[in-house]
Formats: sequence, C-alpha cells, structure tokens
Amino acid sequence: MVLGNKPLRDYLLEVVVSFNRGVDIVEIMGKGRNISRAVTLYNMVMNRLGDTVALENVEIGSLLERGRRISYIKIRLKRL
Repeated sequence: MVLGNKPLRDYLLEVVVSFNRGVDIVEIMGKGRNISRAVTLYNMVMNRLGDTVALENVEIGSLLERGRRISYIKIRLKRL
C-alpha cells in the first residue's frame, strides 16, 4: 500500500484487516514527505499486533517520477 493523505488509523485498519483475511505479506510504501508517516505506521502496526507480525525487509531508494527523483521507503511485514 502506498501512503497518501488519509489518516494513519485508516491505513492501520487496512493492514490489520489484510492480515486477518489471511494475507501473509504487506508492504507499506512512503514516498517523499510520506516517508516518516510510513515509519510511524510501521510502529503503530507493531504496537497493535506485536509478536504476530515481523519485519521482513526495508528498502530505501529513489524513483524517477515526472522527471524528478523522489525518495521512498518500502517496509515489508510478514505474518508469523
């Protein structure tokens, strides 16, 4: 899921529902100004779900969008 302008609790609910439906891996992606929101969402998920979810991978890089480079972070969570 790519973070936008919705409240973080909406994304938190989306992650929790995804894991409850049986999805094994969820990716949280924050681009540009939403990088810090992605990290905050990760912390909210870990506080909410605790030992049932583990951090699988973190990818940091930059994308070329509309001729400009935009930094991103991709956080991959795995259900245990």
